[in-house]
Amino acid sequence: MKRNAHQSDLFRIIRLLILASLILAACGGKPASATPTPASASSSDEFAGLGLVTPNRYDPPIELSSVIGVDATVKFLDGNDIYNNVWTRAYRNLLGINVNYKWVVDGSMYDQKLGLSVNSGDIPDMFHVNASQLKLYQEAGLIEDLTAVYAAEASANTRDILTQDELSLKAATIDGKLWGIPLTDASVTSASVLWIRQDWMDKLGMKAPASMADVLEISRRFAKDDPDGNGAQDTVGLCMDKDLFGAIAGLQGFFNGYHAYPGIWIEQGAGLAYGSVQPEMRSALLALQKMYADGQIDREFGVKDVNALTESIAQGKCGMEYGVWWNPYHPLNLSQQNYPAAYWQAFPILSVDAAPAKSQYSAAVGAFLVVRKGYEHPEALLRMVNFWTDNIVRSQSDPIRQKFLGDINAPDVVLYKYTPIVLWEPNAAIEGGRKLRQALTKHDPSSLNLETQWRYRIIQAYFEQGVKEAWVEVATNGPNGAVVILEQILQDRGMLNAFYGVPTPTMAEKLPTLQTMESEMITKVIMGDSIDRFDQFVKDWYNLGGTNIVEEVNQWAAKNR
Repeated sequence: MKRNAHQSDLFRIIRLLILASLILAACGGKPASATPTPASASSSDEFAGLGLVTPNRYDPPIELSSVIGVDATVKFLDGNDIYNNVWTRAYRNLLGINVNYKWVVDGSMYDQKLGLSVNSGDIPDMFHVNASQLKLYQEAGLIEDLTAVYAAEASANTRDILTQDELSLKAATIDGKLWGIPLTDASVTSASVLWIRQDWMDKLGMKAPASMADVLEISRRFAKDDPDGNGAQDTVGLCMDKDLFGAIAGLQGFFNGYHAYPGIWIEQGAGLAYGSVQPEMRSALLALQKMYADGQIDREFGVKDVNALTESIAQGKCGMEYGVWWNPYHPLNLSQQNYPAAYWQAFPILSVDAAPAKSQYSAAVGAFLVVRKGYEHPEALLRMVNFWTDNIVRSQSDPIRQKFLGDINAPDVVLYKYTPIVLWEPNAAIEGGRKLRQALTKHDPSSLNLETQWRYRIIQAYFEQGVKEAWVEVATNGPNGAVVILEQILQDRGMLNAFYGVPTPTMAEKLPTLQTMESEMITKVIMGDSIDRFDQFVKDWYNLGGTNIVEEVNQWAAKNR
């Protein structure tokens, strides 16, 4: 098919969306409710005319020390570095906050370096911590209580974003007081959906699955009936890798179809129970064992990581996977690049019986911004957070987004990685998807923000012009896309991890070993070991620390539920 100029432009947008979709999807939402305050005369001309929402500027400016992890893959614009960039200049010129980094390390070394700094007494004024560190530093009296500061300083946008997920502020609260600002994301976006090669189902004359029995039959036929038409039995029904659980080809969705919830805590009776040791796991394990023995699962999955799995998908050897909503952007897009007819369709998790299946997910808050105990200006953190929520998350201004997030023509330069203040809007994907579908029904994108208008154009290109590469947007945000399923999960088809606290003492000490035992057991049973191995694992789990973990988790639940 010959491409005209309009189609070429659509292809450019498609490529950019594939690279930047996760960033952009999180930034969508409602326009800022605050009234923009023009940059003051003392501000750099760099920000003039953008109409930024700014709080009262510190005059004279204040000093704020921080620390940050920067991966080696992060690229800087010419003349910029981590100490001098659009964010440090905005904080200095617009807020009157001089941010100075005590140290900068690779992201993988951040926790270790932070621990050394804190232990030596060299504590930065503002820094981010994980849940365990939040509890540790709060108990040690090293961080400020932010309860009053939040009440006085948080903007309307900040409050709305931090309360969209009911667990966000709870996760940062200890003994009724707020000790950190949670770095939010969308919890439900970690829930599994079922991705199936629709073109393979069409070729084999199969209908959409309505039950787990249908899923198993589709898997069998994908492995046995030559869906790629090459005359060889070289395809597998279900994709998975040695790590078992994750955003790409994770098994949690498969287990959920059997009402099993590995790795999370579920309501059971009057308390909480650990999903991995419940009897529902047995049926799912036996089903996986049968699929493996029948050649429906890669015989070498136990030694293949996600990169090897991605290569199998790119080569068109996999027909089904349990993954998250954005999988068409990666890695499923790779199969379509090599096989133009490839189309992966999202389906909800199907049940093994008459009871509806529920997709498991956990609170998305894993990091918190905290302030050193005794720092003179704890409100500076809230002003920096407000700057992000008012101007980035809630802005519909393309110039503002390009200035602070990056130019869409240079998607490898991701400017938000230059600042530790990064919060995403929990409901953005679902709300944006709903508005997009309404616009598609009305054939009117005028009410959509810039990003969602791009998605509208791409979906229209698929249906009206036959641009096959546009399938990624149809599969994720289209009328029958994955985001529709996320909305259903959020309503009544989800199983939220009931434990969102910091690791309990025994959990911190024993859980890594217990998780290794669990992974080994699952792998061995799938490969043919007796199901008795699961029963022994359950006994060992309780004997080697699980009993204490259950007791501690339920003590936590009694205080926090």
